[in-house]
Parts: sequence; C-alpha cells; structure tokens
Amino acid sequence: MTGDTPTLSVCIPAYDMGGQGGDFLAASLNRIASQTLQGIEVVVSDQSDTDAVAQVCDSFQDRLTLRRVDYRNGPRQASANTNNALRHAQGRVLKILFQDDLLARDDALALTEAAFDDPGTRWCLCGSATTPDGQRADNPMVPRLTPAMRFGRNTVSSPSVLAMRADDLRLFDENLIWLMDVEMYHRLNTELGPPAILPETLVLNRLHPGQVSAGVRPDLRRRELAYIRGKTRAGESWADWWEYHRQRLKAR
Repeated sequence: MTGDTPTLSVCIPAYDMGGQGGDFLAASLNRIASQTLQGIEVVVSDQSDTDAVAQVCDSFQDRLTLRRVDYRNGPRQASANTNNALRHAQGRVLKILFQDDLLARDDALALTEAAFDDPGTRWCLCGSATTPDGQRADNPMVPRLTPAMRFGRNTVSSPSVLAMRADDLRLFDENLIWLMDVEMYHRLNTELGPPAILPETLVLNRLHPGQVSAGVRPDLRRRELAYIRGKTRAGESWADWWEYHRQRLKAR
C-alpha cells in the first residue's frame, strides 16, 4: 500500500442468496484474510434484506480492511450490485469476487497484482475451477477469448476471474443479467486490447442451486441475445451470425 491507496481492492456484490449469503461470504473472507499480498481492501456492496451479511462483515473488521456499502435501494441484479462495489473501491487494481466464490490459493491476489507490474497490462483473467463443497477443484479452465463468447458460449468463466486497473475501470452493462460477464469481456477486449492470462487456478466457482445461471428463463435469454447482437452487430461475421442463431434456438 502506498500512502492511503490500497494495493488491490476485492469487490464483492452480496445479497441474502436464499439464506446462504452470510455463510458463503464468511468462507470467502476467510480465504482473503489468509492472502500473502499486503495492502488489500475489501468492498462489500450489500443488497441483503437481513443483517447476516452485515454481521459477517463486522466479524472480520479486525482481520481485514473492509468496507460494507448498503445498496438495498439499488437495482436487484448482479451487474448493478457489482458496479456499486467497483465505484466505491479505492485500490490501484480492482478484483471482482462473487460472494459464493473463493480464492483457490493464498497467493492468488499476489499473482493477480503482479500481472499489473507490466505497464501494458490493463486487465487480467485467471484460471478457475468449479467446486461443490468449497474445497475440491473440478473442471479446471484457462480463459480463452473468442468472438462467439458474447452470445453465451463462455470460454472465460465467471466475473470472479476478472481484474482491471482502476484507471481503466469499465462497469457492467446493467441491462444484462445472464450475459453480463461475456459482454464485459468482449467490451474490454475491444476497448483495452487482449488481457493478461494467468493460467493457474486462482478462483473456485461454487456450484449450488441458488446460482443465477440456474434460473435464467428462456425469454430472458432471447431478450439478452437480441440486445447483445444489436450492440455488437457492426462487423458481424458468418461465425457470429451462426452462434447467435444457435443460441436463440437453445433458448426456445
């Protein structure tokens, strides 16, 4: 940390998550508290209707530099809640971590921050895996960007693998729920150039019934696909056209 500027901000959008939000957040904060990187700030944007998340945040005040921002009056969706956390962050590097996901290694944030030692690195993606229990790492995945990803073929993973320089802050499109992450990756790649890729598994994406992706309705999928196509249609290739229509068929 230089002066009062945190080295890195971990930005966590939080909500009740069917009664599991507090427990998931506590597990995630435990991993953050064991990180080797110094100068970490944690910003929790809280849309809970109970005090479970607030109580967890209070219990970590002696272990972490943590700020909880009440956002119960904001739009109830992950894109808006994540943006609120990003807007309140003060670190030189901004790292997103959804409350049900976990850092996989004690040096995960150190490796992420080190990627920005290269002045050409404006944003960064890391490897991830899925976990059913917060411990086991299944299906490791190294991020790979393709034009088709913006239509839902996610070859990158969840927003928890993303970090960016504060000077290059981009916010998620709040018109999106299902495709909020892939639209962001496409836009960052277009506006900032290719990311630094850390192939190591640094994030565990927790599998559970309350995941947003588990309850996305077909009509929402169709609406977001059409919105993305309209937003990015300039220069559309044959492969882009095919992927859009393939995903539309899947969303029937």
